[in-house]
Amino acid sequence: MRSGSTSSTGRAIVKSIWLAYKATQQIAKSLRLDEQDEDLKAFYAKLIAYCTIIEIRIISVGESTLSLSNDCLHTLLLPLNGISTVSLDRLDNISINIWPRDLAEIHDKIRRIKDNASKIEIIRTHLNLGTTPGERSKIAKSLDQCEEELRVRYPEDSSQWAAEDLAPQLNIGEPTYAVWGAAQSIFKAMVACMNCPCIPAHDFGARLRLDTYRKPKLDLDVEMDEVDFNMFLSSQQDWQEVVVHTTMDRQVKVMFDERHKPSPEDLCEQIAKIKSRALYRLVFKVTRSQLFKLQSERSGSSIQKSQNAISLDDFLRNKSDSFTEKTKRILAVILSSAVFHLHNTPWLESGWNSSDIWFFRTSSSAMPLKPFLHRPLSRLDNQCIVDPDDIDPDDIDPDDVLSHECPALVILAIMLLEVYFVAPFDILAQRFNVTLESGKQSTAFTRYVDVNGVFQACQKEIPENSQFYLAVENCLDPKVWQDEEGNKLDDPTLRARIYSQVVLPLETELSQAYSDIRIEDLDRFAQNFNFGSWGQSAHVWDQGNSDDASQSNYHASIAPAAPHQKSYGLPLHLHNRGDEFRDERAQQGSPLNKRRYSRSPSGTEAESFVSDLPTLPDAQVYPRSSYTVGILCALPLELLAVRALLDTKHQRPKYIRGDSNTYALGTMSDHMVVAACLPSGEYGTNAAADSASNMKRTFPNIEFCLLVGIGGGAPTHESDIRLGDVVVSLPTTKYPGVIQYDRGKEIEGNTFELTGSLHPPPRCLMTAISSLRSNPDLPSNALQSSLEEVTRRVPETFGSKYQHPGQDQDWLRKAVCAVCQRQGECPNRDSHLFKRPHRSTSQPEIHYGLIASGNRVLKDAGVRDRWAQEYGILCFEMEAAGVMNTFPCLVIRGICDYADSYKYKRWQHYAAATAAAYAKLLLGHTAANITNWDRSSEDEAVKK
Repeated sequence: MRSGSTSSTGRAIVKSIWLAYKATQQIAKSLRLDEQDEDLKAFYAKLIAYCTIIEIRIISVGESTLSLSNDCLHTLLLPLNGISTVSLDRLDNISINIWPRDLAEIHDKIRRIKDNASKIEIIRTHLNLGTTPGERSKIAKSLDQCEEELRVRYPEDSSQWAAEDLAPQLNIGEPTYAVWGAAQSIFKAMVACMNCPCIPAHDFGARLRLDTYRKPKLDLDVEMDEVDFNMFLSSQQDWQEVVVHTTMDRQVKVMFDERHKPSPEDLCEQIAKIKSRALYRLVFKVTRSQLFKLQSERSGSSIQKSQNAISLDDFLRNKSDSFTEKTKRILAVILSSAVFHLHNTPWLESGWNSSDIWFFRTSSSAMPLKPFLHRPLSRLDNQCIVDPDDIDPDDIDPDDVLSHECPALVILAIMLLEVYFVAPFDILAQRFNVTLESGKQSTAFTRYVDVNGVFQACQKEIPENSQFYLAVENCLDPKVWQDEEGNKLDDPTLRARIYSQVVLPLETELSQAYSDIRIEDLDRFAQNFNFGSWGQSAHVWDQGNSDDASQSNYHASIAPAAPHQKSYGLPLHLHNRGDEFRDERAQQGSPLNKRRYSRSPSGTEAESFVSDLPTLPDAQVYPRSSYTVGILCALPLELLAVRALLDTKHQRPKYIRGDSNTYALGTMSDHMVVAACLPSGEYGTNAAADSASNMKRTFPNIEFCLLVGIGGGAPTHESDIRLGDVVVSLPTTKYPGVIQYDRGKEIEGNTFELTGSLHPPPRCLMTAISSLRSNPDLPSNALQSSLEEVTRRVPETFGSKYQHPGQDQDWLRKAVCAVCQRQGECPNRDSHLFKRPHRSTSQPEIHYGLIASGNRVLKDAGVRDRWAQEYGILCFEMEAAGVMNTFPCLVIRGICDYADSYKYKRWQHYAAATAAAYAKLLLGHTAANITNWDRSSEDEAVKK
């Protein structure tokens, strides 16, 4: 391979091989997603892992290096030749170039099919993944040998490894980088068409829909050739829907006559001409910054242009109950993607904020979660551009210089905090006692100082190990946006860093919390997601403003935003009328308020169950500051057991701005207790961290939190853990009681090293545990009275579920059996079971030690046993790691299964009851912070 053409051919072959491994990985992921057989699922997981590793190897070594070695190319081709239905054994075979593209098309076909048999029928024409365990083992061995050969030939440079790699581990594809240039072109093209002859003269305005611009299908092209921009244009008081097609800068044959190109004076006329055709939208095409009009088309949108749009600032001030944890995370991704795509373009002004983000209503008064960025269209040649050479250094005021190289990220940090806490920035600053710059126009420097101050004040209420915290921290760290020598980054490098340091962490947090949302499909998902119907509250809010509702929407949009609209640096003006309306709505339980409460299981299923409990005579209202103990559950069945053990019930608090939790209040063993449950469908450390942060913010005097619920046991010879037993987190000399088993790094020797640290339980609970364990008078059935109370107080239909299912229903299997998995029964079941003697009683035992926490359900006995042996793990669960650094807390888990592939739902209720019973027992041995609340305190509570 001496000639340039031969070298080029070699690089093309390497690229085709890389595409083949990538497409195979995508197909394996699609098969694994809907596979029920655990053996096949494990095989697909191996296939995904090997393909991913080989892809990374190819990228790290480089096409040029690999293409120079025929031996290496044959090594890469060997596994592919084993699974391909066409021959790939020769480097000059044309199939090497065609086959990867065929695989990509196959993946696009099967990704929407749920039945794996149908998928395999489609795949078998190009891909043979084996029909027997022996064939699949041979495929895995071939991939392993290929990976080993690459690792030996091209060892990694260990000096390139960071000391600690905390990068997200989810498989989220790279975004497109084509939007930035297209956005520049479209703005220039539209501004060039603003010379209309209308008298009197008027302004132009645009509202650009903010998208992630991701493609939902596997695209073999590095960049998207075309980007479509959806927007609304306005020349006077009417907003007209428009779609603009853009093409990357390259030689393009324009498919219409140059005479039909609209002159700059025609844009206003085009908007006026289509005004009478309400069901149509204008269609333009931009090529090389020139605007061409195409044939108009029917609009598929249900947006009502005649209704006033609502800004994000309006939502934050007057409609905070529209925000859920899901909407907050989606908005964070969309807003950060906007900065990634539009920074250093005319679309993002230096002072943009939440007053510039707008939402349109639909005909049904719904509000799709699709934000539009408002931008007045002004001529670029009228903008003042200062030549740095004309500036005298002695005339520069240090306060006018921003050390941060990307001011748009500073504003993004402000908006992310606004969305997270569901409060405009000025109100957020007041909440945390931070004084903002006032009395003059805010500058980039004062904004940077202000948001840094607010973030420092409120960061304790954001889980430090969350991806959201990382994204905001990176936005504000100026060193992230400089090179190693402190110089400004070029635009491509800056865009790549915005994605990796800000957008990707937010995408990761969204994906981890909501597995049903694919980042590639987020634009489509958000379009169909109702952000909340403004309805009557919009009417009431408009009455509180002096401007006429029909006119304020346009004038607040086209002209530069008035000072009173800005969410940044705004003095706090709360209209009494609006406050009275919100309080009245909370008291009356309007549909909007009901919707807010119903998203949490403690407000639906658990609420309906526990509402059948007898109403206790002292159901009073106490101030939120009187509660000192928090209890957090993941499932309604867990919260039901906790609420059944409350000694007294208190009335729940009224509407709490910015808090999506629903609470159950009362006393337990003389402690003032507040209990909550994760929202339905949400699970894992991120969801738990959000709920804990809301609880801590709403009830500021909570001293510690108990995480009460179910978990998977890890029995060993030393710890005879049975179903129904209780495991309590207890620190060891090396670990703080809970370890996050999915956070760490792979190191040499195929070993996994834990990284990060969690806080230990509070000393008051450690001393209470010591007191409990050293009490000689503690009966062996110390939990029995509470267990009986749970079965007595829950509704009769659930009482039997909270009783012990019987020791004959407690099975610990030696290994996975495919027949047991598929059918639940197996003729050889007894041979798979560990023989354990029956206990003399069915009373649960209490175990103290390490608990492992992660974002995924563990269903692997081999992994369970390895962690139990290496770290001494007694239990696996999914929420604790997200709460440990938010609250001082203790984890209490009733064992409902053995963290293997056999899940026993029949044990879940009883395990939840034993965990709740232990929580009550422990609180009885913990000193209570008792305060006498007089009538004035109750009056304070009513005001809250």
